[in-house]
Amino acid sequence: MALRSWQFNEGDIDFIEQNYPDLYQVLEPTMSKDRRSVAMKSDEQWDRIENLFVDEIALSADKNGELTENGLRIEAILDFA
Repeated sequence: MALRSWQFNEGDIDFIEQNYPDLYQVLEPTMSKDRRSVAMKSDEQWDRIENLFVDEIALSADKNGELTENGLRIEAILDFA
């Protein structure tokens, strides 16, 4: 069974590229030319990318444990993808 591609809104990949370069490097190899989707080729790729998103969200908390503006956006991107 084929895995569905992850979908992104316009500007999401630009935001990731600027603020989360390690995550971008993992998305880039199977990214569509219009930068609106990333093909998932395996369960391992899916898990790796999901874990990177979760790690970045966790690291985006302030000293009070609240997500920063970037943290909220990366969380919303993951929810949409």
